[in-house]
Amino acid sequence: MFSFLFALFLAVSAENPVCQSRFDLEEELYRSVALHSDDISVRLSYLKRYGPCITQEGINIIEERNIVIVEELDCEAPLDGLEFFFRNKKLCSRSVTFYPSKKVFTGKKSASPVSLPENWRHIETAETVLFYDSTARFGENSDTTGQILAKSGDGIFTNHLGKVIHPEFIYSNGNWEKVFPLRELFYLTVGKNGTFEVRIITENSIPYDKKELFELLGLKADAPEEPFFAPSTVSLKGKGLKGIRIPKTEYLTDRESDHGTYKISLYYPELQKKENVTVRTESYELQILFSDGRLEADLTIFVKKLTPEEALNIKTVLNREIPAFFVQTAK
Repeated sequence: MFSFLFALFLAVSAENPVCQSRFDLEEELYRSVALHSDDISVRLSYLKRYGPCITQEGINIIEERNIVIVEELDCEAPLDGLEFFFRNKKLCSRSVTFYPSKKVFTGKKSASPVSLPENWRHIETAETVLFYDSTARFGENSDTTGQILAKSGDGIFTNHLGKVIHPEFIYSNGNWEKVFPLRELFYLTVGKNGTFEVRIITENSIPYDKKELFELLGLKADAPEEPFFAPSTVSLKGKGLKGIRIPKTEYLTDRESDHGTYKISLYYPELQKKENVTVRTESYELQILFSDGRLEADLTIFVKKLTPEEALNIKTVLNREIPAFFVQTAK
């Protein structure tokens, strides 16, 4: 249950000493924020004291005594706020969030104007905005939580425990940048002499039993080698490939996030060149490139979660353009 607090809007001059430095006159409130930054009662106490200082619509970020304060005044979609009032006969809200000792943090992207301290910067994805202190030092390949990630040549990020991580932002070569980690890959190459290589990267479970794996893939070959398994990855090679099932695209609604990159790469002589396909929306970009003996499909999802309609559109295109099987015809 939300408590709606309606208050008269009082325009407070920027010259008011209360608004010059948020914590100079409120040591007890400062300690409460430093120790209990997420406590709703602390946030409401701050607004009771400094709410009248928040007079400009949009997001205002200030830094006081090593605490980053994100203040917001919203008169367009105010229902997510904490303190409510009428301004010019229009419902508005104020809210505040604290980030003690933070030099980088993320928030939900907003259309509201953003005011930053001189040394702070921000970059955006489709749904998220990253704020960071440009004078601070960050570890190479660190994410916004501070953990250092390793990046494979495929574009997979893992933490120090080897767990796969899907960051939106990474600090690299002296700058924060948005990234789209590899989430899924199916790679198949078949040589003219029948040698083959398959590589799969997936968040789905993979059977570690060779027989079960071959049955899942519908693999038929004269001389398949033993599969190589790694976290979320399986690779196998062999000779005399007769046939293999190319996985059909399915959308996992229970997955926490879709953000990232998905790839299907096929290389074998029987592949015929077709018209390239490009589909781009605000949520994703899908490119399927064809040439003789080659197909490369790259899907980049910009948002955290696709809508069911978007997922269906992607699935329809991929399943239409990508063959369901490789079958070696008799010669």
